[in-house]
Amino acid sequence: MGRRLAVVVALLLLMLFMIGNIIFERSRHEAYEELKRAYKELLNEHLELLSRYNGLKEAYEVLKARFGELRANYSEAWFRAGVYWKALMFLGNRSITLRLKVAAPYEEGFKFGVIEVKIPLWKYALYKVCGNPKRLGLDPYNDTVLYEIVERVREWLIHEGLFDEERFANALVSIAQLLPYNKSRGGWPVETLVDGGVCWDKAQLAVVLLRIAGYDTVIVCYGDHTVVAVHLSRPPKFALGLGYYHGRLEWCEPEDAWYIVLRGKKYYLVQSTSPEPHTIGTMLGRDAIGYFKKGDVHIDWPYYGERPEKIHAPPYRDE
Repeated sequence: MGRRLAVVVALLLLMLFMIGNIIFERSRHEAYEELKRAYKELLNEHLELLSRYNGLKEAYEVLKARFGELRANYSEAWFRAGVYWKALMFLGNRSITLRLKVAAPYEEGFKFGVIEVKIPLWKYALYKVCGNPKRLGLDPYNDTVLYEIVERVREWLIHEGLFDEERFANALVSIAQLLPYNKSRGGWPVETLVDGGVCWDKAQLAVVLLRIAGYDTVIVCYGDHTVVAVHLSRPPKFALGLGYYHGRLEWCEPEDAWYIVLRGKKYYLVQSTSPEPHTIGTMLGRDAIGYFKKGDVHIDWPYYGERPEKIHAPPYRDE
């Protein structure tokens, strides 16, 4: 009896040992799997951090190179600023005196005059060398010199008894027209006043003067040429007729003046480059005929790329 009891007890102990061993092995396996998952998560996190580190390292190298460039540019800019400052100190109160030709139409032809303005030499120099004059406190499209020109033209017309909406606009455009045509010069309006310029420079100057005077005006392009278009409250009566191109002074009928319609408004066309005054509404030159017949005309400023709703260019186009 005692031997059987001992055997049973031994079997029970063996079973308990085996059950405990199974439980231990399962716990160890679960712990191993948990550690394995944790290891994979840490490995992925490590790889992600390593990737971010490499990205930051590359960004650092780029920034470091950019910093070197900026430091070199800063040194160069500081040197130039010193040179410019010395030049401006040398220029002092010196100025450029301009005698600008101006013209206005009347029944028997044109009245010509001259207005005189002074441009500080330091201001002209800054416009010449600075790509962005506004950084220096200059506004190239609202410069006091431009306002002075507009007032001088207004005073001249009043003195001559010729002041009205149409002739005021023509006189302002003539300031740009009668400047020298210079392919290597021009730029900001004040530069163009001193150096002359190409069609774009002159058109820009004319538009700026007209806008300061209160006119609604745009820059029009066809081919590689640029002209001005200005809105008037009534059709112009001093648009030149075809006889002008054959040496005869004649005014065309108001309904024959050249214009475009843009955003529901009429803008009368006028050349910005001409050795002689061309009045608002006058037929443009021969180079314009083909473009206007085809309607190949667009706005350059301020509605870049827009096309006119209508082109009135008799006898070549009226639609």
